[in-house]
Amino acid sequence: MKKIYLFVALAGVVGSGYCQDGMVESKVGNIAGLVRALRFVDSVLGRTFTYGIAGPDIPKDEKDILTRFDSAIAANRQWFEEYRSKFAATGQPLPYNERFGVSAEEYQRLQQLGKQSPRLVVIARKNVTVARERNVLHFRGEDEARIFGYLEVDLQQQRIVFAGDTLPFAGAMKADQMAAFRLTRGYSWRFQKVDVNSTIQNYKVTARVVEIDMGVLSDGGGSGGFLRIKYQDMKEGVSQADLDMTGFILQ
Repeated sequence: MKKIYLFVALAGVVGSGYCQDGMVESKVGNIAGLVRALRFVDSVLGRTFTYGIAGPDIPKDEKDILTRFDSAIAANRQWFEEYRSKFAATGQPLPYNERFGVSAEEYQRLQQLGKQSPRLVVIARKNVTVARERNVLHFRGEDEARIFGYLEVDLQQQRIVFAGDTLPFAGAMKADQMAAFRLTRGYSWRFQKVDVNSTIQNYKVTARVVEIDMGVLSDGGGSGGFLRIKYQDMKEGVSQADLDMTGFILQ
């Protein structure tokens, strides 16, 4: 599946810092926060909507560099995944390599772009159908929005499920996250599962990371709110899925 909002990857974000914080918060308290969060989710996702897939509003010359980088990675996908896995544990940006399809100077520009918070603009609109059955929300989207088919919101049991995994409520979004996406209010659900034995035995990571963020935009753009779905699945160091889809709920 094509990755959305690609420049996030340029900062070397792999998800190694997600640990168990969301699980702890959901277990020890903030039930009231969870109730408020699910009420917000219901108000935004409780009916059929249009999802506006968003991308960064960046200058044309940098967009051209990003396109060349994207094309080079697509042509060398297996190599890139192996190269990235070597540096996944460091939390540092990927070192430059000629196979990136851009010059070292251009790659530095992309890294700087990844550290910024450019304004998001809608680049595609996709319809998402919502079905409510016994207070459980099911979704069906088109094209890139087919990922919504893995999402389930159980209002009765107060939980969010993605691809069969229940996502622990992580509470309010962090201030730096809300600032990056220009939100006045936001909530997060995070899930991480690591096969420690396999990782130790093979020296290759086997893990799954899912994060869902929802919030209210400070500038009023996207009348229904903000929604980001991040999903990464890696088996023995090889990426099985890598999606970072960011967008707006357009009523």
